[in-house]
Amino acid sequence: MDVGRALVAELDPEAVLVRIVEEARGITGARYAALGVLNSERTELERFLTSGIDAADRAAIGALPRGRGVLGVVIEHPRPLRLAEVGEHPRSYGLPAAHPRMHSFLGVPILIRGQAWGNLYLTGKDGAAEFSDADEEAAVILSDWAATAIENARLHDSSERRRKEAEADRLRAAIAAAEAERSRWARELHDQTLQALGSLRVLLASCLRRGDEAARVEAIHQSIADIELEIDNLRGIITDLRPSLLDDLGLLPAIEALIERRRAGGLEIEAELELPAPPEPSQLSVELETTVYRLVQESLTNVVKHARAEHCSVSIRLQEGDVHVEVADDGAGFDPVARNSGFGLAGMRERIYLAGGVLHLNSGAGGTLVRARIPAGMAAHPTVTVRATRAGLRRKHG
Repeated sequence: MDVGRALVAELDPEAVLVRIVEEARGITGARYAALGVLNSERTELERFLTSGIDAADRAAIGALPRGRGVLGVVIEHPRPLRLAEVGEHPRSYGLPAAHPRMHSFLGVPILIRGQAWGNLYLTGKDGAAEFSDADEEAAVILSDWAATAIENARLHDSSERRRKEAEADRLRAAIAAAEAERSRWARELHDQTLQALGSLRVLLASCLRRGDEAARVEAIHQSIADIELEIDNLRGIITDLRPSLLDDLGLLPAIEALIERRRAGGLEIEAELELPAPPEPSQLSVELETTVYRLVQESLTNVVKHARAEHCSVSIRLQEGDVHVEVADDGAGFDPVARNSGFGLAGMRERIYLAGGVLHLNSGAGGTLVRARIPAGMAAHPTVTVRATRAGLRRKHG
């Protein structure tokens, strides 16, 4: 019973096994006790704990047993084995020269789900020629406790291994998402800014070769217009990378500006934004606001670039301590399972996962729905409802 309590209270399974060996020797009156645990392949002993032999004697004995001989019998035929003289058993290989002499023997298997994963054995019964039925019963009970401790240790190791593998898969997804984001901005700069600058260079170079002063002035004016256009394009890219409104005024103005920019391309957007309006403090963390903004941004970017949609709706609301985000469109849809980094799904899932939320995505011929729920960790507060259509954004305080 004391060992059982220790098993429940002790977080270190190794300490429980040491306690079991000590208790087994004390309860049965054995001079020596040992507990062996098989490796994961069950081919030989992985651990071997002893009681009754000091460190010097153990070092003199040499290599630890490998789970063969009489010890192997208990594993191969998983049932208790009692002997008055261990050396007379047919499977006895004898003992190392420095090993203490042993006569009486009691060995019991450590069973996990019907398979032997080790053994507990005792030798040298004090005051008797051999171990009793009561000794065997006590050893069996202790071996059951040992099985529980070993199984707990294996489950913990397996859980830790799966956790580390899962962390590596998150890490890999984050790296892939970051690389996809870099590729995206590289394409934006190459296809838009770099090509525009190349065209501007050609225009100015041809201007130098012209002798007509009026043509030169016209080319200069055109160059200035092109430069102003590219300045606006670069501002848009910078805003997409990190909108200043998000830092200066908060989530609601940043989302409003994002919707206006996406509407400029002709997409009809209907929005319901139940968020704190400046100067009311948002009470949402900076990380959470960034997560919500990036989710809406990526979803709308997908609608504009891939969905071929005519209508889109955005909903953000605070309800019962969570932020609920929905972005829906009536576009062509896509296969969410397909390995297509162009939609940025890995980055979306990574952001929501790290924020402790859940992300659901449904897509088909009728369009795409992105739905997320993220813990807000905040109480109720005044909000403003914003409706947005092709005509523009209108606020309604509530």
